[in-house]
Amino acid sequence: MKNVETGLNLERTVFFSDAVIAIAMTLLALELPLPQGDTPADVWRSFVRNLGEEYLAFVVSFAVVSLFWYRHHRSFERIARINTELIVWNLLGLAAIVLIPFATRMLSPEAVGLHGEQANGYSLGPILYPSVMLLWGASYLLVVRTATKNGLWREGTPATVPGDLVFGAVSALAMFAVSIPIAFANPNAAMLSWLLIPVVSALASRLRRRTVA
Repeated sequence: MKNVETGLNLERTVFFSDAVIAIAMTLLALELPLPQGDTPADVWRSFVRNLGEEYLAFVVSFAVVSLFWYRHHRSFERIARINTELIVWNLLGLAAIVLIPFATRMLSPEAVGLHGEQANGYSLGPILYPSVMLLWGASYLLVVRTATKNGLWREGTPATVPGDLVFGAVSALAMFAVSIPIAFANPNAAMLSWLLIPVVSALASRLRRRTVA
């Protein structure tokens, strides 16, 4: 076990991570467009149009960041000590999270091209967005691996916990990985596939419970 740090340094890492995640969630809201129009009816139409575009992307990203925070909380509440390697992987995960507001902006109709001549839109945003999610997933898996390899878990942590954490993250991110090749052919279909994430995650969790039972 090398470069192990305890006590305050672990708490500072958790507090710092929570602060970064909170700022990322706030930046999501700052990117929301204001409804535009010359009359009240125009403003309402603009608002309704944004519901299925900009505002929906905000809801999806807010839910994703909330999930990342929950996964981060679940893993770090089990960790008793930290080392340099774990801090590096945690920072990589935070870097992915702070990119989410930018990646969300890349899903706007203007960036994707859904209002232009391209029938199915452009693929950059629908590829960048899940790539950022997978970057976080990779960092999370490395955090769990590092904690297991270096014995950083709290005493009494069940042996199944690392596997549960990994399985939960992978099941939640699987559809993002599947959507990337879809985005090359049909960016709009790739974005719609993300709606299956809660279903896939729930089915995977049920399968995991049956497997370890």
